[in-house]
Amino acid sequence: MDGSVNSVSPNKIVLVGLLSIFWVLALTFSLVYFANQYFGQDFFVGWVSLAFMCATPFQIVQAIVWHNSIPKVVTTVGQPLKGLIMTAMFCVASLIVTTILYFTIGQGILSPILIHFVIQSVVVSLFVVIAFGCWPMTQFFTHPIALGIATLVYCYVLNLALFMIFYDYHFFAELPFYPHSLDPGGLFNGITALTFAVTCASVLMVVTMFDLWPAALLVNSDKQPQLGLVVTIQILILTFLVYYLFVNILAMDPMDFMVKGPVCIIFGTFLVQNMMQFQLFSNLQQPLKGVLKSGICFVGAFIMYQLYQFILPLMVGETLIAGPERGYAKEIWIATAMLGITFPVINFVSGGFDFWPVKRKS
Repeated sequence: MDGSVNSVSPNKIVLVGLLSIFWVLALTFSLVYFANQYFGQDFFVGWVSLAFMCATPFQIVQAIVWHNSIPKVVTTVGQPLKGLIMTAMFCVASLIVTTILYFTIGQGILSPILIHFVIQSVVVSLFVVIAFGCWPMTQFFTHPIALGIATLVYCYVLNLALFMIFYDYHFFAELPFYPHSLDPGGLFNGITALTFAVTCASVLMVVTMFDLWPAALLVNSDKQPQLGLVVTIQILILTFLVYYLFVNILAMDPMDFMVKGPVCIIFGTFLVQNMMQFQLFSNLQQPLKGVLKSGICFVGAFIMYQLYQFILPLMVGETLIAGPERGYAKEIWIATAMLGITFPVINFVSGGFDFWPVKRKS
C-alpha cells in the first residue's frame, strides 16, 4: 500500500512481483493449513480472522502514513530483521485492538456482529487514509506517530457511528449468541450493509488504479476534505449501480456476490498494485493506465477465486457448502483466507520485508 517511486526496470518489477505472489501464496496456505488442521475451521474463521483483521487498520497506517519507517530503528537495520520488527508490531497491535473490541463492541462474545464491525473498520480505514488523506486528523497533528495513532482512533470512532446507523441484526434474534445489546438496530439488514461496504472498498481500490481519476481532475490532491468527498460520492454512485445490477437485477445472493465480486477484486488490486510495486504501466497516462490495470486485476481476481475454491477441501479436510442454509460456510472461509489472511501477508512481504528474500539488496 506504499506507492513509492521505483527506478527498477519494468521487466524486473514484474519478475519480482510474480515470484513474490508465489511466496505470498505459499506463506498464506501454510498459515491457513496450520490453523485449520490444528485448531479447526471454526477457530480459523473466528479467532484467527478476528486477530488478523483487528490489526489491518494499523497495518494500513503503518504502510501509507508511516511508510513502513516507524519506529526509526527499522530504517537502520537490514532484512529480515526489519520485517520481523514490523511483524511483531502487527502482532502487538492485534493483541491490543482485539482485546479492546472483544470486550467493548463484542461484549465478551465472538459473534458475526463483532466480525462485521471489524471488517467495516478496514473499509473505513481505507477511505480515511486513501480518499481523505487522514483528514481531519491532519488539521490537529503533524508528527507522524501522533497522526497515525489519532487516525486509527478516529477510524474506529467513525466506524462505530456508521455501524450504529446502518447495521441491523434482528434476523439473528433466535440464535444463542444474540443479546439485544449487541444489535445496533440500524437502517439495513447487516448482511446487506456489510456487502455494500465491502463493495465500496473494492470500487475504491479500483479507483486507486486510476489514481483517483476523474475526481483528481476536479479537485487538487492537497484539497481536503473536498477531494475525499468527491471520491466518496463517485464511489457511492458506482457501488450502488454495481450492487443493484448483481443483487437486485441478476438476483445474486449478497454474500455470494460479495465473495465472488468485491472480495476477489480487492485481492486482485493488491496483486496489481502492491506486488508490482505500484509501477505497472507507469509510463502510461490515465485513464488508459487504470483500464489496463483493472483488466489484469479482474483476470487475477477470477483466477484467485478458483484457486482458493480448489484448495478449500485440501485445507479443511472437507467440502464446505455455500449458501444461507449452512451459514455461508464456504463464502466465509474463502473471504477469510483470501482477504483476512492474505491481505496482511501481502503487506508483510511487500512492505515490512520489502520483497525479501525474492529481492535482495547488494
